[in-house]
Amino acid sequence: MDRAGLFAALRDTTFRSLRHRNYRRYFFGQAVSFTGSWMQSAALMWLLYIRTGDPRWPSWILVAQVGPTLLLGTWGGGLADRYPKRQLIFITQLAFLVHAIVLTLLVATHLASPPLVLGLMCASGVVQAVDLPSRLAFVTDLVPKEDLINAVGLNSLLFNSARATGPALAGLVFLLADLATPGRADAVTLGAVVCFSVNVVSFVAVLLALRGITAEGYPAPGRDRGSAWDGFRYLREHAALGGLVLLTLVICVFGWPLLTTLPAYTRLVLGLNEKAYSLLVSAVGAGALLAALTTATFGKPENRLRFLLAGAGLTAAGILTISQSANPWPAAAGCATMGFGLILYLSTGQSTLQLAVPDAKRGRVLALWAMTLSASAPLGHLAAGQAVTHFGVKPVLTGMAAGVGVAALVLAGLLAWRRPGRGA
Repeated sequence: MDRAGLFAALRDTTFRSLRHRNYRRYFFGQAVSFTGSWMQSAALMWLLYIRTGDPRWPSWILVAQVGPTLLLGTWGGGLADRYPKRQLIFITQLAFLVHAIVLTLLVATHLASPPLVLGLMCASGVVQAVDLPSRLAFVTDLVPKEDLINAVGLNSLLFNSARATGPALAGLVFLLADLATPGRADAVTLGAVVCFSVNVVSFVAVLLALRGITAEGYPAPGRDRGSAWDGFRYLREHAALGGLVLLTLVICVFGWPLLTTLPAYTRLVLGLNEKAYSLLVSAVGAGALLAALTTATFGKPENRLRFLLAGAGLTAAGILTISQSANPWPAAAGCATMGFGLILYLSTGQSTLQLAVPDAKRGRVLALWAMTLSASAPLGHLAAGQAVTHFGVKPVLTGMAAGVGVAALVLAGLLAWRRPGRGA
């Protein structure tokens, strides 16, 4: 196949959702915004660690960012079902812009004490509780249903690409700041201010993209607005979808903490340094990107149940491989397998909910999905960190693989039990 043929194949399969003008604007606006957000997040973690010398501050910042979504997600989902989603997202992105400007000014003027930063990130988390359900539900207004799985896969590709490139760019900024101010203590502050400033500009890009989108994401006309708890009721009435959300919580609680254990695994099990750690983290990211491309290219309604089961199984297999490896290359293969499996499962699970839930309740149900992902972060990472301290790295990794494996077996049973017309 020549270059033109390859481009046409990618355009018509992997990137077919970009044919739709509204989604194309949304996609590229989010690409800039996500990269800036990950630059800010990485810079903030490093800044607080350097200023305090306390390794707990990065985890506290993480909890501050995701905690409000866990507490207020149903309220945010209710707003997404009651008001035009484009307007909601525009307001939340504008709030993020103001937040980034305030954070930049406080750090630049040396007024950003760690407790003040923690409070600012809690405020950002409240905005996120409204923004995330609205953005997830808005995708269905940007593409036709036949391209929805592809659009969700591209969103996953976008997010994971930004998660890989954002911190890398932040590291480059810190390196350049150190070279520009040799021997000066404020090099870290300079690097952080630059990263925060880039994030400010990134929100301008997404606001401009939103202004050019013609789809408003209006709520369905002539219906009862219901309550914020309708999402829980819907999942209770549709057992297969409710089971999918619960299993997602279990898989994320046991799966994502691999990232928390990799530094200790690299040093204590492999006996290596930061180069090996970088290899393992990059392998997770490479697997995640490949999974996002797989979902975007091959994600069809008839494949989603296979993808869910394969994703859960590969996540367990990847972590188990890492737990039994004492060499960096098999461990890297396990990391890539885990990254592939988890993103394959998550992107397919999200698209399954998107397709199954009616328009009138989509925001509230997707808010529960967002709350599930938010809850898994503090639960999984904090528990894994404590467990490694008491039991060691390899037993904890084996336990994590077992937890995901049990969830995969339950999922297999759920899919075997499922009957037509019942759930997903």
